[in-house]
Amino acid sequence: IKDGDESDSSGGEGGRRRWCRLPQTVDTFGFHLNLKHFALVMLFVSMTMGSVGFVLFSCFLSIYTLNQRRSSSSGGGSSRWKDGKVSGANIKGVGDLPKAPKGG
Repeated sequence: IKDGDESDSSGGEGGRRRWCRLPQTVDTFGFHLNLKHFALVMLFVSMTMGSVGFVLFSCFLSIYTLNQRRSSSSGGGSSRWKDGKVSGANIKGVGDLPKAPKGG
């Protein structure tokens, strides 16, 4: 007996989840924001700049994202985008910064 919370691996709801899954972070002009923080930024933009500013911000963000994906796919070497996600280092705190060289 299944309670409906379990998904069967033979297609069904598992296929729908794959299409409806949201990314964990959003690259916002180089800042990798969680979805909650991205939503707050978008709310702040819409409140401060109005509907026209919101549309312009969204358009410029889309252009930036397309440009980043296009430049990484034609770059050859290491790619920033892998499977629709940004890969690479993300500095989250002071401990993630490189150490200063010792000596003088």
